[in-house]
Amino acid sequence: MASTHNFRWTNANVRGSNGELLFPPYLVTEKAGLRVGVISVLGPDYKIVTMSAASDEFTVDSPRDALDKYLPELRGKADVIVLLAQLSGKDTRELLLGLGEGSGIDICVESHDPRQYRRINKVGDVHLVAANNQGKYVGQLDMLVSKAGIVEDATLTIHALDKQSPEIKELVDKVKKFEEENKAAGDTRTSFIHPRDKGDDNHRFLGAHSCGTCHKETFQNYLQSAHARAWDSLTTKGQTNNEDCVACHSVGFFHKNGYDRVADAKVAGREALTNVQCEACHGYGTGHDREGSWLAQAKDSCVTCHDQQNSPEFDYETYWAKIAH
Repeated sequence: MASTHNFRWTNANVRGSNGELLFPPYLVTEKAGLRVGVISVLGPDYKIVTMSAASDEFTVDSPRDALDKYLPELRGKADVIVLLAQLSGKDTRELLLGLGEGSGIDICVESHDPRQYRRINKVGDVHLVAANNQGKYVGQLDMLVSKAGIVEDATLTIHALDKQSPEIKELVDKVKKFEEENKAAGDTRTSFIHPRDKGDDNHRFLGAHSCGTCHKETFQNYLQSAHARAWDSLTTKGQTNNEDCVACHSVGFFHKNGYDRVADAKVAGREALTNVQCEACHGYGTGHDREGSWLAQAKDSCVTCHDQQNSPEFDYETYWAKIAH
């Protein structure tokens, strides 16, 4: 991607299999007569997922060590320094506090946290803002910067990218083209290629209709829920081939004998495991027990899909009320 697309890439602590940094540790650009330095670090806990060979190997250095190494060098080349911190909110603050005042960092942009910072936070002498998540918002930081590179004042404005925002024709055309190609690709029935490392090959998912033969009232309640129509939202958006979406809109995507778009003669009903059915929460129907463990398993399963990225406002009691049975 770096060699194909005209973006500028930077990261100070991720190395490839050859031990070299993947990208320049920092960038310097001139804006409004000021030299602006940008440096980026990734938290070691973040899993690096690529679309290339499964054998890709990466080494993530300590963010603190990387900043200790490159900040002094960058300070000599820039008037204002921006840190892009792909870390948890807690780790970002600990990092900034550890560096202390006078580190040279003026602005820190925290990674895509579901929280929105409607005002600037300060950690020592660093102005802290957040990138927000999933491209739903654009943050605007207005600063008064002295000729010496001191941020004397700053204000933050968050712009929601909602239906009132003007469309960019070039992007709309690309999205429409992608959707058309994606829908066309849906006619090619090939299996998903992804790890199915959960579950047991000796168990099967039976489907909600099988559950409904005994749990009649519960099954009728399920049919009225959004879970029962989860697949429709992918169909209307042309995302039935998008693994990131399908994983949470089907049953057992990462499980042995779970959903696949291609029927398997050895696994009865496999192609019918669309929507968030009973077993998406409770587990294999062939593993049904009557001692209560299914209930606990179901409650714990919610956050598998309703995580911070997809459901930042998830609250178990509130969401449970929508599907109570």
